[in-house]
Amino acid sequence: MELQDSERKLLDLLKINSRMSAAELGRKLGMARSTIHMMLTRLEDKIIDGYTVKLKTEALTNDARCYVTITRDPKKSAQIEDALYNMPEVDCLSTVAGSIDLMIHVRTDNNQQLDVVLTKIAMLDGVINTESHIILSSKFNRMP
Repeated sequence: MELQDSERKLLDLLKINSRMSAAELGRKLGMARSTIHMMLTRLEDKIIDGYTVKLKTEALTNDARCYVTITRDPKKSAQIEDALYNMPEVDCLSTVAGSIDLMIHVRTDNNQQLDVVLTKIAMLDGVINTESHIILSSKFNRMP
């Protein structure tokens, strides 16, 4: 879908704060609220898949985090992706090039819960191998 400049700017604002009102978005973009509503409807039909909550890092009590690499049976990709999507502990799922197929970011309250989640992931039908990389500390994060 070819995006207009105003639609890109709207999406950029929503990435920062998806709870901004149409009136506030309109003020920031110099557009009428009704125009913003029409743009949002169009974008929701074509490109916006959903809205989510971004938690403040300092407010999180779940401090056990890790990256997990996964090798999988390609025939089971959709099943594995659905199962991972439905695990609230999985923050992010990416397909990657190389000797592994998937990389996920997992966040739990403690190492005991992390162990349970990692076991669930390893036991998913179609998962051939996993490797966990525990995060000791985060130096910076530029991801939105």
